[in-house]
Amino acid sequence: GRGVPVAGFGPLLERIMLNNTNPDPALGPDERSVIRPHPFLGDPAVYKAMSMAIDRNLLVEIGYGQAGRVSCSWVPAPAAFAADIEGCDVQDIEGAKKMLDDAGIVDTDGDGIREKDGVPLSIVYQTSVNAVRQDFQALIKQWWSEIGIETELKTVDASVFFGGDAGSPDTFQKFYADVEMYANNFEGNNPEPYLAQWTCDKAPRPETQWQGENHARFCDPEYDKLVAELGKTVDLTERGNLGKKMNDMLTKDSNVIIPLVYRGTASAVSNTLEGVKLNAWDTEIWNVADWSRKKQ
Repeated sequence: GRGVPVAGFGPLLERIMLNNTNPDPALGPDERSVIRPHPFLGDPAVYKAMSMAIDRNLLVEIGYGQAGRVSCSWVPAPAAFAADIEGCDVQDIEGAKKMLDDAGIVDTDGDGIREKDGVPLSIVYQTSVNAVRQDFQALIKQWWSEIGIETELKTVDASVFFGGDAGSPDTFQKFYADVEMYANNFEGNNPEPYLAQWTCDKAPRPETQWQGENHARFCDPEYDKLVAELGKTVDLTERGNLGKKMNDMLTKDSNVIIPLVYRGTASAVSNTLEGVKLNAWDTEIWNVADWSRKKQ
């Protein structure tokens, strides 16, 4: 009763990344998570159905409370760059099933797992060890099972998962799984360098010692052209339009990102203070000059 929780929102999005390459353990170290394509994640019916099956409102409720929001824009802020993607706030299990049925991706042998071209929709879903993320994994595994996708959960210590050790099989750069979940953001309020991480040459691979920001191995020459165009565009409105187009390419238009929760920065404010506004782009005391004690 001595204070209230507050949240400020910047560009941080918890999301699921889909592997555009084949992580099959049967492949050699120079081919695994290198050769293309993935056996089934590239099918629009599959990745759209996976997204439709997720109840993002429930994830926000159990994971972050008022420090979370539903968003399906990979860059949720600044607003000029945020894509307006409708419908992701509504879970649609039956719609996801129908989408897969209509695409001919069905369970042919009665084991509850659908197949595409004879390949079962069976995936490894990895993330770092974190209580909220493990809750998310368990729920999403259940929802995906309801639409005929089998999911094996894998958790990795955060120091290893985010460590970048080229010799480790468990880093998020190496991506020896079908999907992985994490969040990151960018400095300042200019997302151009963040958007530029998804060019073809940024994909981690053996010759780069598995370093690079394009962990999903997305590669589209049209996207690379937009990155170059954004780099020489000055008009703020046009920059925002380019950013939104790139946002769409990485979310609703391709098998790259399934956005989950727009995460805020949480803090608390004493009941005796007024004028406090949390700003995720700066320190908590960024507007301390506007603070004052409430008159009793």
